[in-house]
Amino acid sequence: MRTRKVVFNLHLYIGLAAGLFLVLSGLTGSMIVFREEIEELTHPELMETAVRDERVPVQEVLNAVKRAYPEDKPVFMRMPRAPQETYLLKMNSAHDLFVYANPYSGEVLGAHRQEDTFIGWVGLLHTELLIGEDGKTILGVSALLLICMSVTGFFLWWPPNGIKKISRGFKIGWPAPWKKVIFDLHRASGIYTSLFLLIIAFTGVSLVFNKTVVDLINFVTVSQPRPAPPLSDPSGAMGAAISLDALLDRADRILPAPTTWITFPQTPQAPLVVRKKLSEESHPNGKSFIYFDQYTGEVLRVENVLNAPSGTRIYNILYPIHVGVIGGLPTRILQVIIGFSPLVLFVTGYLMWRNRRKVKAHKNPAKNWATNLAGLRRDK
Repeated sequence: MRTRKVVFNLHLYIGLAAGLFLVLSGLTGSMIVFREEIEELTHPELMETAVRDERVPVQEVLNAVKRAYPEDKPVFMRMPRAPQETYLLKMNSAHDLFVYANPYSGEVLGAHRQEDTFIGWVGLLHTELLIGEDGKTILGVSALLLICMSVTGFFLWWPPNGIKKISRGFKIGWPAPWKKVIFDLHRASGIYTSLFLLIIAFTGVSLVFNKTVVDLINFVTVSQPRPAPPLSDPSGAMGAAISLDALLDRADRILPAPTTWITFPQTPQAPLVVRKKLSEESHPNGKSFIYFDQYTGEVLRVENVLNAPSGTRIYNILYPIHVGVIGGLPTRILQVIIGFSPLVLFVTGYLMWRNRRKVKAHKNPAKNWATNLAGLRRDK
């Protein structure tokens, strides 16, 4: 019973400390599961266009965006994944200015800052609490605490008097007094969602503290770490500029799979990176990369995800699990439902804690009287 009390207090105070962050993360996570669909509904003029016979060269689209926004620098370019989808260019950083362009005419359709749209703002709130790296760290620590809460919650849920009473932990006695209903709701909600919350928490931690998790997975699987990106040679800067379309054609010959993103070099030594998604991959963006020298177009390295070490392949699957795309629409819907569970658990847990405080105060009137009397003497 002493151990159970320690675990109970640990579960309680972790919940009170991290509960609001977990509620916020869960609710915002539920909303961004269908982020692309929401963006298509709210901004169809930017996300979709009429389908024509041929697309203009990608270099032409890039040049049009640079002319329209000469003060901003392209960092990422999302390729259309459907005939009606537009180009998205992320300028300056991954979360700054978003510019959309028509793939058939090259016309710049418009732009917005991520925080200026509701779903973009929700995405920033979910990933960094609107405060950048510090917000990511807070959410990462909260996810670690959620793992602790899931483990301690399961320990408390397990009946101390034997397995015969285990079925009670799955039931909610609705006709019972409201305090008992709150207790049952907290206990049953916790056991039904604990495994899913553990998975979401661990995969969330892997996205925040990715280097640590990668090192851990590589250690456990005895895998070689992924090498650092190769570097471009600035001495080739005097040559003629390489067409982006020529690089994409070369990438298609090397890895015949859809290109999902292009990463533009931000330093003189950085490579240009073409990202591809193979049909065997579950990752929505793919994890195969082709690195080009930004000056000469030389192929610096090819990373085919199918040939990656086991540690890298394991880590690559954590993001698809976190966003719920592994099983298609059913798992995405499940992800939305699970996102509301921290709210249910926090509210019911808080009500239980408040009721316990009231009961203790009622059972110790002499202690309360002495405390109040001491306060009155201090006031005098």
